[in-house]
Amino acid sequence: MLPPSFYKEENMNAEKITDITMNFNNPKWILEHITIALQRTSDESIMKRPCDLDGIEQYLILKGEQDGANYSVKAVPVLLSNVGIEENYAWDRALENLSAETQITSLGKVLSDLMGAPYDSSMDSDVKFHVITNTQKFKGAAAIMNRKALRTFTQKYSTNMLFVLPSSIHEMMIAPYDSNLHLDDLSAMVKEINETQVAPEERLTDRAYIITI
Repeated sequence: MLPPSFYKEENMNAEKITDITMNFNNPKWILEHITIALQRTSDESIMKRPCDLDGIEQYLILKGEQDGANYSVKAVPVLLSNVGIEENYAWDRALENLSAETQITSLGKVLSDLMGAPYDSSMDSDVKFHVITNTQKFKGAAAIMNRKALRTFTQKYSTNMLFVLPSSIHEMMIAPYDSNLHLDDLSAMVKEINETQVAPEERLTDRAYIITI
């Protein structure tokens, strides 16, 4: 069993930590629960890689649900080497798990669900904003790394360019490129939402991006 100093925990109390770490010597369990999360660029000694969104990095986590609550544990190299899992293979499996959970939903549908109202496509604005996250809506911003899903999305709008607005570590907003929109205006919107609606520990960057798929 790995001692507590070999992992980083998040969103868990002491009782849950003990139950979860019982699986840390089980490579099958690790590969089933490993996925990718995003955070601001940091100097943490965790298993991470640069992200093609400036100022953001991707990192490996073990993610699951216990007693109705979501949890995640940041992966460190010794956690994988202890059970003989190579880093490149871990990243491949993490991307597979992330891709299996990716959801892209129109903003109008998201808002109607929040209000408990029937969805009507007229609720969507002319700008085709969508929310991309995972099925748990927990640490789901990394779904933006699912390039296959993004290609499928952009093809519907006959473009290969995409606006990306980092809402929080849990989700992002995306929209097909529209020359009537300005990146500076979208960045200002992200900054304002961060300052007024997003907890500091859940913020990514204060800007929007344009990416090519």
